[in-house]
Amino acid sequence: MLKTRFIGIGALALAASLTVACSSEEDDIDDLDDIGDVIDDRIDDLDLDDDSVVSQNEWGSGFIVWDENGDQILVTGEFQFNGVAFDAADVNNDGYVTEDEWDDLMDDWDVDADDVLEEFELEPYL
Repeated sequence: MLKTRFIGIGALALAASLTVACSSEEDDIDDLDDIGDVIDDRIDDLDLDDDSVVSQNEWGSGFIVWDENGDQILVTGEFQFNGVAFDAADVNNDGYVTEDEWDDLMDDWDVDADDVLEEFELEPYL
């Protein structure tokens, strides 16, 4: 009888730990979904015609969209890509991105040279 109780308690403990592990895994998946939403939102800001790519015209408009105060420069708070991207964009290291620097990014990031930026080309900078 004592063995049966230990086996029963062991089984309950195992079931509880599996439930916690599954729950944690679901939370991780939810977190990844949230990150995906952020990525999608940033791309959506640029992808004005919703064709899942950012064309050269859309890229140029993106500067205007993100330049919240209209001062014709993007500071880190306005720049929607990560710090690595900001550093790459700020070619002269003056602490902001000008429209000329912004336009040059399109050529640098268009890895397959098809004149559009697909999600795979933008992901490293989001």
